[in-house]
Amino acid sequence: MTRLTSLNPWLAAVAVAFCVQFPAQAQERFTLSIPGVSDNRLFTSAQASDASGCGGKNQSPALSWNAGPPGTLSYAIVMHDPDGQKGQGVDHWIHYGIKAATRQIPAGVGAKSALEGVGGSNSKGTTGYIGPCPPIGDSSHHYIIQLYALDLAPDALPAGLTRAQLLEQIKGHVLKNSSVVRRYHR
Repeated sequence: MTRLTSLNPWLAAVAVAFCVQFPAQAQERFTLSIPGVSDNRLFTSAQASDASGCGGKNQSPALSWNAGPPGTLSYAIVMHDPDGQKGQGVDHWIHYGIKAATRQIPAGVGAKSALEGVGGSNSKGTTGYIGPCPPIGDSSHHYIIQLYALDLAPDALPAGLTRAQLLEQIKGHVLKNSSVVRRYHR
């Protein structure tokens, strides 16, 4: 037996040992959260709509997330109530063109023009956050806040897109997504 063939099993064992010792670095999960609040909790009245009879202050929730996957150039946020309008849904917040370096949005800025990025058109036809205001006596509505990591530049999309238009425009450009759910009733 030649020396080379006698080394082959040994080299294979060393290669396997290196694979076991040095596994590929796992990608951290892309996770959206509302700081200080666990998922599926009730919105406070501060986050509810300030429209007549709703009793809120229309303050968007604070959001934070970890870095998107490699290739992320921007983020988009959608807040949708699938229970609203008798199950037809209500879009409360559409915002996109958020820079890839951003990792948080402070509470209350969703209703202000100071938020970086571009405002989309919510169900009321405005371009900011509108808080929950389900009918009195309805069971708790669910508010899904979705964050998309996109391979689109922050200025790639025009202002004023509806949720349906945004979802159509980002098809094929979503690298990862994450969501949180909040509830609210009156």
